Amino acid sequence: MAYKIFADTNVYLDHLLQRIAGWQYARDIFALAEQREIIVFTSASSLINVLYALRQQKNLAQADIIMLIKYILSYTKLLQTGEAVFMSALSSGFTDLEDGIQYYTALGAKDVDYFITSNIKDYKKAVPQLTVLSPRQFIALYHKK
Repeated sequence: MAYKIFADTNVYLDHLLQRIAGWQYARDIFALAEQREIIVFTSASSLINVLYALRQQKNLAQADIIMLIKYILSYTKLLQTGEAVFMSALSSGFTDLEDGIQYYTALGAKDVDYFITSNIKDYKKAVPQLTVLSPRQFIALYHKK
């Protein structure tokens, strides 16, 4: 059975922009998704944030950004974020409300095994039903299976 993970905005940006030490772990996650070894979910708002960040890169043309997003969508499934998710996130105690909304979007899917983020410190209010891991932690877990 393939792991099902939710990748937040930062995981995509770490991979695409190679912006932090250890960005290769994010790349490895998406390589596994491309090979259909794992199933990756995210939200439309995460991809909107990715679009925005990519547009800020002066060396990327809009056609290149569109191509990248289409490629991401070839191995990423989008989850819906409805009113109930928003209400749960707003009541969750997350300091960063956007992080809370992402987390509760994943939690609402019921079949997501792990929430993957490079900002684990922002997920102190996570609940036991959905474990938060960094890309490095997930890759280590994946290779142990």
